[in-house]
Amino acid sequence: MSRSMYQADLVELVYQNLAETIREITRRSRGVVHEEGGLLLYAGAPLDPALWNGALRVHPGLPAEEVVSRARRFFEERGRGFTLHAMGPVDPDLDATMKSFGRKADSDSPQMVLEAPIEPPLVLPGVTMQEVKTDEQREDFLTAVSSGFRELGVRDDTWRAAYPDVRSLSAPHIVAIVAYLERSPVAGAMVYVSHGVAEVIHVGVSPAHRRRGLGELVTRAVISA
Repeated sequence: MSRSMYQADLVELVYQNLAETIREITRRSRGVVHEEGGLLLYAGAPLDPALWNGALRVHPGLPAEEVVSRARRFFEERGRGFTLHAMGPVDPDLDATMKSFGRKADSDSPQMVLEAPIEPPLVLPGVTMQEVKTDEQREDFLTAVSSGFRELGVRDDTWRAAYPDVRSLSAPHIVAIVAYLERSPVAGAMVYVSHGVAEVIHVGVSPAHRRRGLGELVTRAVISA
C-alpha cells in the first residue's frame, strides 16, 4: 500500500471513529441521535452547543448547503445552538459554505495520530490511578476533568448531564481513568474504541496541579488500557 493510500484510509477511519464516539456519548447521556440521508445530528443531555449538540456529515456526497439547512432546522425545533464539524481533508466545502454565511471556525482541533504503541505511564510520586468502575470513581473523574475545562467556559453541571452514570464512562470499548494526588482527584482522560481507532478525549488536569506531567500520565494510561 502506498503512503497516500494509507493516509486516505487513516483519515476515513479517524472520521468514522469520530462519528461513532459522538453517537456513543449522546446515547449514553440519554440524548437524541438522528442519522438520515448522510447526516448525523445529535442532541445530548447537556444544552452546551460546543461539545454535545452538533452535526456531522457522514456521506461525502451530501451537499454542504443541505447539511447546514437540515442542521439548522433540527436544532431550531429544539431551541438549541449547535456545532457543525468540518474535517479539513474531507469537508473543505462545508468550511467554505459556513464562511459564505459570515461564520468562522470557533475552534481548530488537530487529529493527532499515534501509529505505534507507546510506553506505559510512568509512576509519579504520590499519584495513583484508577479506572472508573463505580459511581464514586465517576464523581472523582468528573470533578477532575470539569476543573480542567472550567476556564474554557464548560460548566460543571454540563459534565454530570453528559455522563449521568457509570455506564456512560465504562464499557468494553470505553475506558475512563482518574488520577489522584494524595487521594484527591486531579486529572482524568478517557478513550472510545471503534473502527480500529482509539479516540482519546477529555484530557483534563486541575489548574492547581498542572506542569507536573499528569496530563501525559492519564493520556498514556487510557491508551495503554
